[in-house]
Amino acid sequence: MRNTGIEQSLALPAWVHNSNGHALDRGCTRPGCTAPGYWCQVHHVDGWVKDDGPTDITKLTLACGPDNRLVEEGGWTTRKRKDGRTKWIPPPHLDTGQARVNDVHHPENLLAPKEENGP
Repeated sequence: MRNTGIEQSLALPAWVHNSNGHALDRGCTRPGCTAPGYWCQVHHVDGWVKDDGPTDITKLTLACGPDNRLVEEGGWTTRKRKDGRTKWIPPPHLDTGQARVNDVHHPENLLAPKEENGP
């Protein structure tokens, strides 16, 4: 489902408050961030602002304000993985091989064996 124009303004609040947004992400998706979902903003994973593109509900995730600005102003990029989780990719000068997804809000993943490259 894609939303543009008036639908866009209706889709974002609905996405955040229904099970799609909060149940999947549970909080800020940047690795290591502990900000809960109710402190977060909706983040457009594929550079919606830069591309002036439509809002695609399947390309939304949660990011706290400071982390959302990392993408907009700090050179970070985000991508959706096959499992729907958001991968955060730092700019080359900050890339130390750190985690790409946030398991802080998903403690069940800390108990499961990690896949080398993720889905």
